[in-house]
Amino acid sequence: MTGELVRARRAVSVVFAACGAAFGTWLARVPAVQDRLGLTTGQLAAGLFGLAAGSVVALLLAGAVITRIGSRAAAVVGAVVLCGGLPLVAVAPGAAAFVAALVVLGVGNSTLDVAMNAHAARVEDGYGRPIFAGFHAFWNIGGLAGSGADALAEAWYVPVAVHFPVAGGVLLVVALAAVLGGFLRGPDRGQGGPAFARPGRALVPLGAIAFCGFVAEGAVNSWGAVYLSEVTAAGPAVASLGYFAFSVTMIVVRLGTDRVVGRIGAVVFLRLASVVAVGGFAVVLVAPAPVVGVLGFAVVGAGVAGIVPVAWSAAGRAEPAAPGRAVAAVAACGYAGFLVEPVVIGAIATWSGLRWGLVSAVVVTGVVAVLARGVR
Repeated sequence: MTGELVRARRAVSVVFAACGAAFGTWLARVPAVQDRLGLTTGQLAAGLFGLAAGSVVALLLAGAVITRIGSRAAAVVGAVVLCGGLPLVAVAPGAAAFVAALVVLGVGNSTLDVAMNAHAARVEDGYGRPIFAGFHAFWNIGGLAGSGADALAEAWYVPVAVHFPVAGGVLLVVALAAVLGGFLRGPDRGQGGPAFARPGRALVPLGAIAFCGFVAEGAVNSWGAVYLSEVTAAGPAVASLGYFAFSVTMIVVRLGTDRVVGRIGAVVFLRLASVVAVGGFAVVLVAPAPVVGVLGFAVVGAGVAGIVPVAWSAAGRAEPAAPGRAVAAVAACGYAGFLVEPVVIGAIATWSGLRWGLVSAVVVTGVVAVLARGVR
């Protein structure tokens, strides 16, 4: 293994962590931002829609951008826009500026996300063995670190107008140092080719697998604490432990996923992952007490952890002539799951209760076992 590849692997891991920390910084202080601007629920919802809209637009264009300028340059652009979006959110003078700032944040997050995953595929190709899931573990580590820093900022009464610019500046320096100092130089495969092209048929099941994986992750992110609170009568502190347990098991499993995939193959791994995740959701759905629900979410995290990384890794191999464009296409399908999941579960919960709403995520997660052959 060359020193250049080892440095690139470390650099990509750092960028994944920085991206996770930047997005985690925003998520954990949403209430503080809402209070500072005096936003109504509707205005906050408009801002979140702007975040989603910016993310979707960037995802649709990311493949073309990477094909034109390469994953290394695209990662620089994404890091600048993402980290620059944090202070824009913090200093927004009103609701309209807040929505615009979240659009910027969404564009930066998706651009950096696709670029770093495309470069991860390039590094993995150089290694000649699975290393993709390890990168995603660092995103989770960064997210927990960002949330932890947010908790300290809240405890020390650091205003968002100070916290976000400082966090954005630090994370930008870290990300740019990693990209410019460690990412592989030279053009990516497919760089300079057609910016837009119809995805190959091999990407269809991979996009579906990524969609299912993101639906499962989003179900826990959006509804885990609410479920524990409303269905199992957990207090606020215990309810928050569901997401924490889910995140910790995701990190642990992702750190070992590549080794397991190398031994048993991606198809068998995805089938086992689907079974474990469905089993975890089943525990949550029948949980008689909050602590059982927390344990159930921990099992869900263990099952879900490897689904998206394995799908994205396979995308990079499915279209070797333009892996960056392939990763972007599968990523767009995956993030569609994040957009659809809150609406679907919320609608079902309104009519039949949150337990039935969560059942929809169980069904979608189980579909991964059926689609697993698509990673061959």
